[in-house]
Amino acid sequence: MIGRAAQGRPWIFREIAHYLATGQRLAAPEVVEVRDVLLGHLQDLYQFYGEYSGCRIARKHIAWYTNGLYGSNAFRQAMYVEESTSGQAQVVTRYFEGLLQRNVRLVEGVEDSVGLD
Repeated sequence: MIGRAAQGRPWIFREIAHYLATGQRLAAPEVVEVRDVLLGHLQDLYQFYGEYSGCRIARKHIAWYTNGLYGSNAFRQAMYVEESTSGQAQVVTRYFEGLLQRNVRLVEGVEDSVGLD
């Protein structure tokens, strides 16, 4: 069972398939890829739920995608106060730009995973 492990990590399926095929762990996804997947996911949420609900529902998805990443707790606190979908997407974009300056690939477990609902 995969269950909650896939929340915010849609690339987990290719990681599992690669490991089963080769016995080796796949390199972490690139920050740009994760940013693009998340922003696409957000656009779908915003379009489906609208401005008010889309912004609020997106918060938990953003938290899942950023759990355990560098500076994610401070980022989430800033993101939670955003009241518009465009503002929320801008905060997400800026956060991932900062991650990209630190490393090309996603680096998990370097900081906080505390503070998630």
